[in-house]
Amino acid sequence: MEYLIYRNNPHNQFVQIQLTIQCAANSTYELQLPSWRPGRYEITNYAQKIKGFAISSLEGPAHWNKKSKDLWVFQTQEAGPYTVSYEFHASQMDAGGSWSDDEQLYLNFINCCFEVKGLEKEQVIVHLQLPESFEIATALPKIDTCIFQADNFQHLVDSPVIASPSLKHYSYQVQASNFHLWFQGEIHFDIPQLIKKFEAFTLKQIRAFEEFPAEDYHFLFQLLPYKHYHGVEHQFSTVITFGPAESLEQNENMDEFFGVSCHELYHFWNVCRIRPKELLPYDFSKETYFDTGVVAEGVTTYMGDLFLLKSGYFTLEGFLANMEKQLNREFSSFGWQNQSISASSWDLWLDGYKAGIPEKKVSIYNRGTLLSTILDLMLLEKGSSLHEVMKEMWLKFGKSNKGYTMQDYQQIIADLHGNKEIIADFFKKYVGGTEDIFPLLCKEMATINITVKSMPHSQVLAANWGIITLADGTITKIHPECPAYTSLMQGDKINTINKKAFAQDDVIENEVIKLDIFRFGRKVHCQLPASVRSYYHEYLLVPGESNEKRDKWSS
Repeated sequence: MEYLIYRNNPHNQFVQIQLTIQCAANSTYELQLPSWRPGRYEITNYAQKIKGFAISSLEGPAHWNKKSKDLWVFQTQEAGPYTVSYEFHASQMDAGGSWSDDEQLYLNFINCCFEVKGLEKEQVIVHLQLPESFEIATALPKIDTCIFQADNFQHLVDSPVIASPSLKHYSYQVQASNFHLWFQGEIHFDIPQLIKKFEAFTLKQIRAFEEFPAEDYHFLFQLLPYKHYHGVEHQFSTVITFGPAESLEQNENMDEFFGVSCHELYHFWNVCRIRPKELLPYDFSKETYFDTGVVAEGVTTYMGDLFLLKSGYFTLEGFLANMEKQLNREFSSFGWQNQSISASSWDLWLDGYKAGIPEKKVSIYNRGTLLSTILDLMLLEKGSSLHEVMKEMWLKFGKSNKGYTMQDYQQIIADLHGNKEIIADFFKKYVGGTEDIFPLLCKEMATINITVKSMPHSQVLAANWGIITLADGTITKIHPECPAYTSLMQGDKINTINKKAFAQDDVIENEVIKLDIFRFGRKVHCQLPASVRSYYHEYLLVPGESNEKRDKWSS
């Protein structure tokens, strides 16, 4: 099979695609366009971005029909080459999308290439028809100028490409592997310093797993002029979109940049190879449910941050400051009371990537990393670690290309911990159940001399009346135990408090307060009693003197 990809007009963002298949006579061929992609477990319906679909042979146009929204079918009469032609609108700039404009062509082939049923394991040739000035960044093997080869369909759609005349390329080597850094956009940081720090966390990860089964790995960065943050893992590469590019002059934003980069490299093992059983092989035509998001994203988020600490990028204070953000996100929500993390993983296909209804679910990323922290500290007490668990997962399930289950993960932890009852109770309460993890987190952090301190929320309305707002007074959260819960609505906009114009940082006396509300086109007046307790809190992590366990954890 061979793809020819070109552009008649970069400005309209349509990419012209031709797929040529050598077909047998009197046969039926099914063309399945993916409806989702790895790393984003929700139906995306890429078929909505295709137009002008046609099929032809040497004899002329061929008849085709659709069996579903993204499944095309055609029958052949004569043997020979059949060409599938269509246009794809590349207008989604994020780490899993595709983009075409006057400056670049960026494609995730999962968005726009067909899986030909029965021919999934055949080699795929990709010919990119581009101006001579364009350089191409991709993990696909190059066989000629602008011509690349994928071993099969899954290899193709796991190998994104950026082509541009302004691509910047750097590289470094760790052990026997080459790591490529490709940048599209403006660079506002010191490249030699960045490479030095990338080398450090890369080396730590490889030494931890004791191998890196790839000669080359590619970081593909889209540095954007507007606010953005996204990363997607692939077997031999990652795409990371970040912006605004100039914000990387600031340490706080560079911390996020390194955080997503280290996270995505850890995915080289976890998810790209250590994969839930349900995702082997990928079936992109329909939902594929799994309950192990706590492993896929929770462990990866925790380990990505931890390896930045172990490699020296993060100081302990920097690591804890980042963890404080996770604590504050987690404990300002009560979704954990209603849905377990395993159920929230299953429901990724339903509402996993949007806010959803209030207090319905938990984040497999955020809650997952806190659960991983607890497990790591529990294992350290027994002379092991969560990384030893993941190394065992790599040996048992990653190297052998054998999918794992939640029971497999739990069993390895139990074996390394030594007390199966304690681990079974942990999984029952906190992974499959809805128990509060905060007391256990405080207990385990104390074992490395780090205290979790709680204080009233910095917004007075949030602390005393249980109302969290945006700067303009729009209410985003209402604590379910506060009086306001029965009189205010999420989305209400507070105009005045006690006849004074709303200001988020105003000091409000603890007294009866009168609110003038703008509620979806009408005015509402509300009175709330004086506060009798604190509702929303903020959290600090305060380190004491180091001890042997903390030294082992952080080094």
